[in-house]
Amino acid sequence: MPVVVSVAIIAVGFGAAATWLIATRLPAEWVERGRNDGRYAALSAADELVEVPETDPRRVQARTHSRRVRRARVRATHTRTAKPG
Repeated sequence: MPVVVSVAIIAVGFGAAATWLIATRLPAEWVERGRNDGRYAALSAADELVEVPETDPRRVQARTHSRRVRRARVRATHTRTAKPG
């Protein structure tokens, strides 16, 4: 049991040290960008292309078809397992 307590205290110490290092060693421009853009805004650069919705009609049709197949399978399963009442 003392080993578990010691390991837990060491883990908390490492977490505190990591937090302190991030807070003191992070470049100022990163901190400023995070403050201005929000929490997740800086995950993608501004110059990266944003994916547009799918425009290929064959892919759209295939996706729609697979949804229909899944729905039909679920309905068939429910009708098979339903007890006549």
